[in-house]
Amino acid sequence: MNSFEDQLQLFIGVNLEIATDNALFEGIVVSVRNGVVELEETVLGYERANRFVIIPLSSINFIKVVL
Repeated sequence: MNSFEDQLQLFIGVNLEIATDNALFEGIVVSVRNGVVELEETVLGYERANRFVIIPLSSINFIKVVL
């Protein structure tokens, strides 16, 4: 098994930038399963907040590791 999902599981706990057709997400990979990746994003504003974003693997155009 060397699928895209399997490869992404190696990045759990890593800060990634993920681009789709409509948006750019940056956050820590929390899980990868059932055809989706879950990121924990830090939302900057008046108060710092974290939110979880679910992205279908089929919607991903590219991924970049953020150092």
